[in-house]
This record gives sequence, C-alpha cells and structure tokens, in this order.
Amino acid sequence: MTRKTPRLLRHVAAATLAAASLAGPAVAEDTIGLGAPIPLTGYFAADGETMEHAIRLAVDEINADGGLLGKQVEVITFDIGDLTPDKLTAAASNLIEREGVSVLINGYGGMGPDIPAFCPYDIPYIHNDAVTSVVELTERMGCGAIFNASDVDYSYGGEVFKQIVGTGHDFERKKIAIVHGDFEWDIRLAEGMAKAAEEAGWEVVFTEEVPYDTVEWTGILSKIREANPALIHLEALEPAVATTFIDQFGNQPIDDALVSVGYIGATPGLDEVIAQGKAEGVLAFTLNAHLEDAAGDTFVESWKAAYDNEPPLSLAAAVYDMVRIWATAVEAVGDPSDYAAIADKIRMLDYDGIAGKYVFNEQNFIETGSETQPAQLLQVQDGNRVRLMIGQEKAGEIRAPDWSN
Repeated sequence: MTRKTPRLLRHVAAATLAAASLAGPAVAEDTIGLGAPIPLTGYFAADGETMEHAIRLAVDEINADGGLLGKQVEVITFDIGDLTPDKLTAAASNLIEREGVSVLINGYGGMGPDIPAFCPYDIPYIHNDAVTSVVELTERMGCGAIFNASDVDYSYGGEVFKQIVGTGHDFERKKIAIVHGDFEWDIRLAEGMAKAAEEAGWEVVFTEEVPYDTVEWTGILSKIREANPALIHLEALEPAVATTFIDQFGNQPIDDALVSVGYIGATPGLDEVIAQGKAEGVLAFTLNAHLEDAAGDTFVESWKAAYDNEPPLSLAAAVYDMVRIWATAVEAVGDPSDYAAIADKIRMLDYDGIAGKYVFNEQNFIETGSETQPAQLLQVQDGNRVRLMIGQEKAGEIRAPDWSN
C-alpha cells in the first residue's frame, strides 16, 4: 500500500509455499463459506464495519431467499487490521485453509499484500483496492480469479478534477494545491489530478506529501495561503488527517477557495466533524455508491431496516454488489468449488448492480464512467453529503462555502 511496493514481492514466494497444501474445509457440508478479510481494527476500522455490514446484508437476503444452490451462505470474517503482509497471510491460512471458504470479498485488502497472500489458492477474490500496482501484480502473477471491482487511483484523480470543474463553479484563479499521504492510492491519485488540471490549463501551485500521523498543519497551510489557490485537494485515507486539516483551515481560510478532502470525506470517518458543522462546503468523492433509482432506494431501505442508519456512500453499495456478483456466477455455474468457471462467469457477466454496471476489462478491473460505474462528487451541505456529480452528469448544485461569503 505504501510506495515501497517492491518489498511486497518478497512475500510472494512465502505465500505460495504456505498455500502448497490445503487443510480440509471447516464449513459444514450444507453451507457455503464466504470469507471476509476486512480491517475491523486500526486506521481503517470504520470502512471495515461498512464492509462487514454490506456483506452480511447481501448474504442475509440470499439466505432468506432460499440460499445459494439450496445451501445457506456462512460469512466468516478475519481482522486484517493495518493491512500488513503478515495479517493477509494469516487471513489466507485461516479463511481458506482452516475454514474452507469458497470466495473472499472485501472493500479493500491491503492494496498489495493481499494479492500474493490469496492468489496461490485460485479461489475468487473480489476487492476494491483501486490501485495500479495491485492490477499489475495480479496480472504478473497470473491471478485469473482476482477482480478489482472499480477503476484505479490515477484515473480517479483525473475524473474527480473534471467533476469539480463540471459543477459549473466560477473559479477566479485556475490554481490548485494538492496535499496527499504516502500510500500508493494517495500518490497516484494526486498525480492523476495534477495531470488533468494541467491539461485543462490550470497551474499546480503547491504539492506536499505528508505522513499519516500529521495533525499539525500550520506550516503547510501558511504555504498554501501564500500560493493562493482556488482549489485545495487533500487525499489521505486516515480520518484524523482530514479532520485536523479541515479544522485548522477553517481558523484562517482562503476566502474564495474550495476545499476537497477526497475519498475519506465519503466514509463514516468524517461523520463526527460533519455533525459538528465544521465541514460545511467541503467536497469529497466516492468511487462507487448506490445510484438514486428504484434499486438504490430499495438498498437504502434494507440497510436502514438492518442497521438503523443510512448506508455510507463509500463502500456499502460496492461490497454489497460484489457478493451478488459472486452469487450470480455460482448459480450459473452450479458448483461453488468450480473456481475457474466462476471466475470466467464473473468476467463475462456485465452485472447491473446498485452502484452501476460491472464490466471487467482484460485486466479484471472496471473503467469508471457514466455508462459503467460512475464516481460521485459530494459536498457537505446542511450537515449532509449531497451528490453534485454522478460521473460527468450533474446531480445537484454546488454551494459557495460559508468562509467565502
């Protein structure tokens, strides 16, 4: 997940050896095991809870409707915590070797270490890591049953910039400042955004990489104010990074600048600062959320009935769709253990989900777009995340933030 991607490759041989002999399955013969290697503790626990809720909602619905091939689906979770290689290797050993699950599903599973951990077993693994190196490593290792159910970092950087411009907001200066964390997702997305901005005639006036324990922004904010951008984008997958940035920017804002906090702004990790009213006017985006149609409305009502809250716009719909994609493929093949046939079926499905159409390309990922699986641009308005753009289609009106009035 970090820029030190080559070190991940050193775990490939170890993971392959660990997979050489499989223990007998632990799931009962009348059930089908679904493995959920998800981060239930640590930085990413808020997303992990969303992943688990989405998986269990989809499975509960499948089981209530008679199960899969007449069998009940059993969800077995494993906490991958801080997404390190040892956690992913342990997840493979526990879920595949000990529990005998037939599929692995999560929102993201390490953005690198998950591939050498899971690939040697050849069972379907559907995730949303959304980083370039994962796609490349999956292809290099010949992991035909691993699917990235979204586009990747660099593409989203360009897409989000185009969405922000597409809102019709009147930017007085075509200047952008970009601050990002040191994970590959952050770095590559920032590169994609900078490239799109430059191609649109904007000037990238400031860039800065920050570690994930950054909570003091005085120096960086001073430099940003001196550069005087019209748009400031922060990309880091840790809520405290975004919340402290928002809070300290608000103490001395740039009057006519817009602030975007990227993907983290769509997650439950920012719910508290939004509820406190400190994030009004802030922009965010999500790779894939439920669409505002009949299927999306049904999903929302089912989620509210199960969990007594709204489904997060970050991962809920996508992970729910992943379970349904796998189940559809299993029903078509007729055998949950025929992994190669299930992978082939997933690849050919062109599945209509609640977050859009899942059309996997030759590299087993999905190119974002209004006709497939659109990214969505959001803005905090009156304490709620309001959709402004779905793909390149306008869905709402942008508001000037309070600090610009």
